[in-house]
Amino acid sequence: MTIWKRAGSALCGAVAVAAVVGLSAAPAMAMPASTTLKAKVTGGGSITATSAKTVLTDNGISVTCQASNKKSVISTAKGSISNGTHSGHGSVNVGITKSLNFKDCTGPLGKVSNTPGDFSKTTYLITVDSKTTSKGYTDGIIGPVSVAVSIKGGCSFTVTGSAPGYYNNSKHLLVLTPKLPTHASKKAQLTIGNVQNASLCLGAVKDGQHPTYTGTYKVSKKVKITVS
Repeated sequence: MTIWKRAGSALCGAVAVAAVVGLSAAPAMAMPASTTLKAKVTGGGSITATSAKTVLTDNGISVTCQASNKKSVISTAKGSISNGTHSGHGSVNVGITKSLNFKDCTGPLGKVSNTPGDFSKTTYLITVDSKTTSKGYTDGIIGPVSVAVSIKGGCSFTVTGSAPGYYNNSKHLLVLTPKLPTHASKKAQLTIGNVQNASLCLGAVKDGQHPTYTGTYKVSKKVKITVS
């Protein structure tokens, strides 16, 4: 599963991304939400973001999407990043994710299905909410997301909210992770809900929990995002 929605995933993916999906952690330090950010984007347009591995973890239970050869693409997010200069208070929308999918996903009990929500009815925004570091890293959020997770045996639940991460200018990577290299102005967090047959998930998955989502998505274009 593994990219998704913005509470402040997912991919894209995260854009490009992405879709599919972390987390519970917020940066120890954050900029005031009133801070005005100006994002300059070049090299954008329609993009595809791909990942060879994603992991959704909640209370010790992990759903991992990864091919047997560990190199094949298992998650693809398609969307667009808008060129130009964009500004906003605390965060700036720079693009949208229009599709997201996962395959080869397994959990402790076997095969897992991760199904993102209907993109004809919702949009996963791609948002930046930090100044760009000297290394070219900019904090980002994918969301709001919605992904239905179904585990072999009968346990199922939904993951909604937003997935935190950051964009790497030099390598053109969207890294979804709760461990950010920047100071974000907003908290991104995913939340579990609508748990069905919880005992079949080893009793570990419960409504209201905040799972983490990790995945590194390679963006198809040499997008550069500079936020000041």
